[in-house]
Order: sequence, then structure tokens, then C-alpha cells
Amino acid sequence: MANRRIPRYYGRMNGSEQAFRRSVSMAFDGDGPVLFDRLPLDPPRVETALGREFVIIPGAGLAALAGRAFHDMQFLHRGTTLEALARVAFDPGSDERDRYVAGAQLDNAALSAAGRFPICQDTGTAAVYGWKGDNVLVDFAGWQADGDADGKADDADALAKGSLATWQADRLRNSQVAPLPDFGEKNTGNNAPLSTHIASVRGGEYRFLFVAKGGGSANKTALFQKTKSLLGPDAFAEFVRTAIGELGVSACPPYRIVVVLGGQSPEETALAGKLASSGALDALPSAPGAEGGPYRDRQLESVVMETAARSGWGAQFGGRFMARDARVVRLPRHAASLPVVVAVSCSAHRQAYAYINRDGWFLERLAGPGDLARIVESARANAGMTPSAGAATGLAPADGHPATGFGAFSTARRVDLGEPGSPETAAAIRSLRAGELVELWGKAVLARDAAHARLQAMIDKGETLPGWTRWPAFYASPTETPEGAAVGSIGPTTSKRMDSYLDAFGARGIFPLTIGKGERAPVCAATCAKYGTAYLAAVGGAAALAASRYVSSCVVIAWPELGMEAVRLVEFTGLPALVAVDSAGNDYYASGRKQDLS
Repeated sequence: MANRRIPRYYGRMNGSEQAFRRSVSMAFDGDGPVLFDRLPLDPPRVETALGREFVIIPGAGLAALAGRAFHDMQFLHRGTTLEALARVAFDPGSDERDRYVAGAQLDNAALSAAGRFPICQDTGTAAVYGWKGDNVLVDFAGWQADGDADGKADDADALAKGSLATWQADRLRNSQVAPLPDFGEKNTGNNAPLSTHIASVRGGEYRFLFVAKGGGSANKTALFQKTKSLLGPDAFAEFVRTAIGELGVSACPPYRIVVVLGGQSPEETALAGKLASSGALDALPSAPGAEGGPYRDRQLESVVMETAARSGWGAQFGGRFMARDARVVRLPRHAASLPVVVAVSCSAHRQAYAYINRDGWFLERLAGPGDLARIVESARANAGMTPSAGAATGLAPADGHPATGFGAFSTARRVDLGEPGSPETAAAIRSLRAGELVELWGKAVLARDAAHARLQAMIDKGETLPGWTRWPAFYASPTETPEGAAVGSIGPTTSKRMDSYLDAFGARGIFPLTIGKGERAPVCAATCAKYGTAYLAAVGGAAALAASRYVSSCVVIAWPELGMEAVRLVEFTGLPALVAVDSAGNDYYASGRKQDLS
């Protein structure tokens, strides 16, 4: 069902909160309104009291809406996201490195759309933003949320019940940890708690924005306290150049890059960054009203895009497509304060609008397999390419490799990992050269933040280290394994978080080869040269692809109590990876960006 076509919001000057709500109610994605599907739920009832009509919705329906929204967004993309990836993948003017990554991400979208493997291994923090009309009531009679201590459920309880049920049914990854005394933490085991933010507004509708955001892209959100001196073309351009240089590629570009200038509090600025990264502020006007007010600055968005293209980062492996699009939002501010937020949304761009009114329940229509096929073939045609054989998208041939075919990166050298500590493995590591693409065959352990911290504690105590530390390490944690599969969606996490362990581990022969995503600090090149180790970067945003084609087995071998961060042994069957830092200390990202910027 199409959204009502209403003009963009050009109101008198008012608070940003009202502007945010109006933009959400218009439900734009880019320059037009999204389409909605009516869900097969009983329409709310309408009752009259106190001279007003109230829309009464059942709590169970609220849970069902949340469950369906989170299910859809974990397997399906918005069409505009797929169109942006297709433009990169099939544009003859794109760099071969950009085309390789975008092609893999489109292959990934084709596989995830089947509903078995989620788009990303980091199924994210589940968040719901709601704007509840004062004529909307939720009926919880005869219904209670699980674990509700006082027996009195509320909207957040219902939304949480629906989202957590989907996490369990879809075997999504449980990434949330709860604090314990003495700096302890524990995985909650069900991805709780749901992050819920509900505001009361006027009217008879209940509007929602559902968001699932991974830790890697969330970590790129940065708040700066600036001054009015930033508000000039040269100063803004220099700020953006520095900010984009620091973003790097560890959060799975091509990104949506967001810059929010202003806000009457840092909290308001940060909220605007979150909403803008989700597209929820796309309906803001392109210019302020006569009295000023929140708006999108399209001219400054062009500055962000041009700067990202010149940055040398590219879509993970270098090139020009670090950004697929940009949003710059201007907000009112106190004369003495200029809060600024920089944020990104990664290639696993997961959110959905929804609303409830007297007519029923409506959820944003995301792009299904048929939509993806049309988008891909349209991009092929625009690029003058003929359709290819294979899966419905034309991107996933039966040979099990991404149908990139885009220059040098389409041919990769096979590297056999061998047995840990063997001369063959040491020789394979020494043979790696920064900048080459390889296919990895053999075994590695999955070990990331919690496992690294535990190993460091063992070193500090002088304890004997486990034998599995001699294997290569893949910084990854998969989703739960679907029935009949070898592993759930599996992809790399940000490698830079493990940099502080490199020297201590290298000195003890721990993880002679590491695999993750994105750039690393200079300490990585230094320790690789010192100990003869190497670091490889896998494609981020292609977790369904890796699970279905490049991992033949996965088993927990240590510390199962760490939940999704338990240590696992996996076997690769041709996992593509870029040699980012070789055993001589040559850093592809550092040297590549210098060349692109020269």
C-alpha cells in the first residue's frame, strides 16, 4: 500500500523534535515515500469516550508487528541500498576494487533474501523509536510479557517480546552483554534488552522506526564540541576531510555518511545522527524556512561525497566508493555551543518504518528476490552488460565464487593454511604480499574480544596457553547455525580492537596469521615485521555469502560460556581475503591511500 503523497515539511521554526516526528511520519527513503504492506492482523477497534475517538490496539498485535519488522530487516534490504551497490558493481568507471566488494555484497543480498542466512553476522542492537498519538491506547487485558515482574505490561514489554521471539526463531546472534560487579559482564543470551524510545504526540496514529544496528557501524558515531568558526566552506571541508580520514573502512562500507551540525543539546545532536543514518530525516526540507529551522543541506552533502571519493579508502579495499550517499542536517543551537555528530550506516543498512491506525497495521515493504533481480539487471543494462547465467540476481553462479569478474581481483591465489606451527604454514605466511587477493583453505579459530582478554589474563598470570592459539585467528562470531548448515552467517569484526594484544601474542607465537576487516594501527605493521606474522582483511557485509560458500565446518572448542564469543574451529573453503599487512610489515591500507591521494 502506497504511503500518502504529501509535501515535504516546510513549517515555521519549531523545535527539532517536532521536525523529526514530521519527517518520520512522511516515511521517506531518499527523495520519495516508501511503500507499505498491510499486515494480516485484525484491525484495531475504535471506541468513543470523553468526546474523542480512541484507537485501541491489542498488546499481542504490537509484539507481532515488532517480530515481523525485525525478521524482514535481517534478511532483506531497502531497494535504494541495493540500487546504490549495483551502481558501484556495474559502473564501468568504478575502480575494480570497489566493484569486487559491491559484487560480493550483492551476492550476499541474493543469498540472505532466501530467509536462511541473515545479511550480517552482527544482527545488531535492536531498537524501536515510537511516536504514539494521544488517541491511541494499547490493551493488555489477558496478556502479559514474559518476565514482567509486576504483571503490568506496557508498550516496551510488547515490543521486546516480539523482537526477542524473532531473535530466537531466526537464530540471530545474541550480542548484548549485561554489567556485573567488579567490571564483570555476561551475555544476556537472548539479545535483550530492546532499546525502546517512545514519545507521546497528538493524533490517532502510532508511528515506528525499527532499527537493527551492528556494533561496528555504531562505534563510528563521534560527538564533537565545536565553535562557530566551523561554519564556513573551508573550515567545514577541512573538518570533513579529517573526520572521513579517521572513519576508515572497518564498519563495512560503502557507507551512508552523516554529519549533524547543531542541536540544542548534545543528546539531540546524537539522536539526529541516529535518525539521519536510518533515513528517517530524509523528508526534512532542503532549505530552512524564513525564520530558520532544521533542514538537510544538499550542498554540504556533495562536499561529503566528494571528500569520501578522494579519501582513498574506497569500498573497503581502496578506490572511490567509500560512501554510497551522505546526509548533512542543520539544527538550531545555543549561540555558545556547536555540537557536531559524525555517524555512518554500513552496507547492512537495516531499518523499517511501520504505523498503526484505525485502518490496520502497516509495515515498510523491503526489496525481495524479484526486486533484487530487476535492480541488478537494470544496472547491467545501463552499463551495457548482457545478463549472466546463475541465480535469480545474475550474480551468484553455481561454481561458488562471487561473480565479480572485475579485473585483477577476480583471480586470487590459493593459500593453504596447513597445520599450525608447521614449516609449510610458516612458508605460506611469508609468501603473502600486501595488496594481493588470496583464497584461504584450511582451518582457523574464531577468537575475538572476550577470548583475547582471557588469553591476556592467562599470560599475565603465567598460565599455560591452549594449543589452539597456534592456529590462525579469524576475528568473527557467527549467528546461530540454521538446520542443515555448517555455520550461521559469518563475517569479520573490526580488527583494530585487537591491536593492543598484538605484541604480547606475537612474542608467544599466538595467532601467527590474523583475519578481520578494515585498517589497523601502525603497531600491526611493526609487530608483523618483528615476528613474521601477517594480517588479512576479508570482505565485510558478506556474511551470508561466507556461510554458504566458504566455511565447511564450525565447532565450539573452548569457553562456551562466552556465548557468541566462544572459541570455535572453522574450516575455510576458499574464503577471499586481501593481504592488508604482510610479514615484512608492508601495510596495504597505508601505502594504498598515499597513492590514491597523490
